[in-house]
Amino acid sequence: MARLLSRLSTLLARATGAVVVLLAAALVGAILVSIFFRYVVGAALSWPEEVSLMIFAWLVLLSGSIGVHDGFHVRLVLVLERLPEGVRAWVSRVIDAAVAGFGALLLYSGRDLVARTQDSLTATLRLPTDLVNWSAIVGGALIFVHALSRLTCSFSRQAERA
Repeated sequence: MARLLSRLSTLLARATGAVVVLLAAALVGAILVSIFFRYVVGAALSWPEEVSLMIFAWLVLLSGSIGVHDGFHVRLVLVLERLPEGVRAWVSRVIDAAVAGFGALLLYSGRDLVARTQDSLTATLRLPTDLVNWSAIVGGALIFVHALSRLTCSFSRQAERA
């Protein structure tokens, strides 16, 4: 089970990384269009800001999920490194479980947000707000899968040592 979950997590992280690169390029493009029209043409456009904000929400949550997969999410390493090996392993598991809980909570509340705002439209482009609100659901699901994979792999490594 741990091996299958680890493979799924790695596959999702790679796909997410490719999407993050594309979104980052789109974000830079939208900002450059905004700058060009504001300072060169002299007529500011309103849509690049809205598009940039939507892309940024996706970038933050998708990149954060990659951080969970790679283990570079926020933690107090200074304290963790001073603990004995056995205690350190258990504290890391608690952290991974808390991150998985955060992912599940983000998924749940994102689902609630999408349900409550499904008829809302963005101010400028009149696009469904679901385009940005779904980022919470997808990001939460990815964070949950990656944290659960880290957790199961940790227990699996411990079982192999015993």
